[in-house]
Amino acid sequence: MKKIFLLFWIFCIAVISACEEDELKLPAVVKIEFDMNSFNLEENTKAGQQFTVDEGYIILSSLEFDGKREQGEDYFFTSLFDEPLQAAMHTGVASQDVSFDIPQGIYNMIELNLSLGNEESPALWLRGKFQLGPFVDIPVLFEYSFSEEIRVRAKNKEGNRQVILKKETPATATILLDAPFMFQLFNMGLLRNVEHFIIEGEETIIINNEKNTVIFNLLATRLDKSLQVIFE
Repeated sequence: MKKIFLLFWIFCIAVISACEEDELKLPAVVKIEFDMNSFNLEENTKAGQQFTVDEGYIILSSLEFDGKREQGEDYFFTSLFDEPLQAAMHTGVASQDVSFDIPQGIYNMIELNLSLGNEESPALWLRGKFQLGPFVDIPVLFEYSFSEEIRVRAKNKEGNRQVILKKETPATATILLDAPFMFQLFNMGLLRNVEHFIIEGEETIIINNEKNTVIFNLLATRLDKSLQVIFE
């Protein structure tokens, strides 16, 4: 009798384990979205100078997902886009909708490896303006034209690393550009000494690896830490 009870108990445990494993294989839908925190710098002088960066564009050629689960197997995949994805970070509008089916569960760590740019398109460009006075605005263009691999560890909306994905609750992973962090070491003195260029008849401040390189290097070294991924 004890032997029969023991076999029955082992059978029940096996059934429960199999059910739990099946549950961990069920997919949760995760949609990729884009956003941007704009940057604003004002100088409290009579001139009233102001510098803003409020437009950002990114090119994404591929995306890798690497997730470590509390229970169940870890999950990894790579998605190569047929056409590079272009997103306006400041509006959230992207050239294509992107979503993935990812096994549900408690993820103690999720990392996204973002492949930015390609041979034909820059990885990132930002637009803003430098207001010299009440009626004088000079456009500012930052261009990062190198292909780049940036690995970002995701957070939840509370700022913690643990992400819970559920089959019945679609989730959103927002790729966020934090311009205030990228421009944290920036000051008005840098802009006053930059070289100006003419684009389509308009005086413009261009910052890239060939023009105004001192500022470019200052910003480029902070690019990887300026991208965040937030799950909601």
